[in-house]
Amino acid sequence: MKRITKVVVGQRFRSIGVTGKPTYAFEVQTTFRSSVDQREYVRLVEVADPTRTKTLALATITDPRHFVAIQPEGENQRPPSRGFGRAILDALR
Repeated sequence: MKRITKVVVGQRFRSIGVTGKPTYAFEVQTTFRSSVDQREYVRLVEVADPTRTKTLALATITDPRHFVAIQPEGENQRPPSRGFGRAILDALR
């Protein structure tokens, strides 16, 4: 599993349950640095129930053992592959 290096407001994550299967989806509401321990934190809100919020260390949200990033629907989707041979023929035209 790859560790996430950058977290931005609006990014969505899914928590990993005890069984290792993804459970609830959360969205990053804000990021901040604590003045007490000088660590980075994120405030998350549950997508299905916005009244449920939690604050976690940035290190926890970027750890693939605890959370995985969710790809937003319709965003950064690659066009269907036309195959390697087809791409060469198109390039030669």
